[in-house]
Amino acid sequence: MIEAVVFDMDGVLVDSESQWKSLEAAYFRRLAPGWGPEHDERSVGLGVEDLYRFLVSEFGVGISLSEFVAHCDETAREVYERRVVLTPGFVELARGLRARGVKTALASSSPARWVELVTRRFALTPLLDAVAAADDAGGKTKPFPDLYLLALSRVGVSPARALAVEDSEIGLLAARRAGMVCAAFRNGANAGQDLSAADFELAGFSGLDAQALLSRAERA
Repeated sequence: MIEAVVFDMDGVLVDSESQWKSLEAAYFRRLAPGWGPEHDERSVGLGVEDLYRFLVSEFGVGISLSEFVAHCDETAREVYERRVVLTPGFVELARGLRARGVKTALASSSPARWVELVTRRFALTPLLDAVAAADDAGGKTKPFPDLYLLALSRVGVSPARALAVEDSEIGLLAARRAGMVCAAFRNGANAGQDLSAADFELAGFSGLDAQALLSRAERA
């Protein structure tokens, strides 16, 4: 029986992955000549510090971590405060799950300050029993399982009785390592992601009945 559903934020709750790509394309080409679509796909789901390490290892970028984080913080305010929209159907789905006694949580490799921009703007706090962000994991963000395990510990549910909803290969790997049932979320912008590790796929939240989602997860 599924007792908790844990959602990723970027690309699942909000359409931020596509927004980041459109805003940052020119910056990444300047910072890392040779950056292309394949690097976009490889970096989806990484936390900001992991993304910096990826840039250093792949391209030898010369800016400091603090400079990179400051730039990303500025972009994040534009992305989360002005550009993103909440995924249609999420509010209704979350309400339906909670009405059935199922815990709902968020597990994101984004910093807590970015997560708070989203939860505050869209008034999500009443719909979530717990939030686990990058700051909470001591640097062990996805694909490590720590964020998922922390979110589940905060709602008091074991991984075997929990469903993760993810839009990236990295996120699915984290959920698998945590021992959870996994749903791949196809958001229209992640066709290049290998989501074959998921137990099943979702094409969106609109019209998705909470009981139908739980039934699919319990059959997985």
